[in-house]
Amino acid sequence: MAQVRPASLPKSLLPIHVSKAVEYIEREATELVDLYFEQANVFSGIIGIFGAKALASFSPYKRHKHPDMAQQRFPDLSLNGKLNPPTSEALESKGSTRPWAIQSHYDHPGWYVVWRYTVDSTETIKPGSPVVIWRVDVVYIEKSDWKYEGSKAGVAGGGRTHTFGLKRPAEKLAGASAYIFPGVAFKRGKVVLVEPNQ
Repeated sequence: MAQVRPASLPKSLLPIHVSKAVEYIEREATELVDLYFEQANVFSGIIGIFGAKALASFSPYKRHKHPDMAQQRFPDLSLNGKLNPPTSEALESKGSTRPWAIQSHYDHPGWYVVWRYTVDSTETIKPGSPVVIWRVDVVYIEKSDWKYEGSKAGVAGGGRTHTFGLKRPAEKLAGASAYIFPGVAFKRGKVVLVEPNQ
């Protein structure tokens, strides 16, 4: 049984919202597993989209009323759908296979929900589910917590778009796990099965 922990959550976001969103993401992402093996970064984006969709459906956090803002800008969601929410009521949803990193195209302060997932095509970790959310981090990030990660793209080509990365992520995320799936741990670069009490 997955554990929902009393991590510090943004105003009006409850553990039940997080756990039900996990169920929704795992169920919906199952149909798209092939995409993970073709474009893992796109799949991570879809995990974040499913998380935002779930929270918008059954939590007090709603999508921005202007679709272009909701899809391309910060935040994904705001408390009661406020157009210009205070940062304490702004919520961004992200999917990641990495245990600590958080990346963004913006360095906005606000709440971030990161759905840490793994793809298990054998469905051994969670029978019936090839996509497993093994941890959900919910953390308030200040503007000063971001560091600029420049792009090497230029006239000659190559590189990627610039991003912002979280400074000292393990330190910042300590105690921020709102949900943990039991019997797994991140070791040697991947999610592995462990004895339940390890």
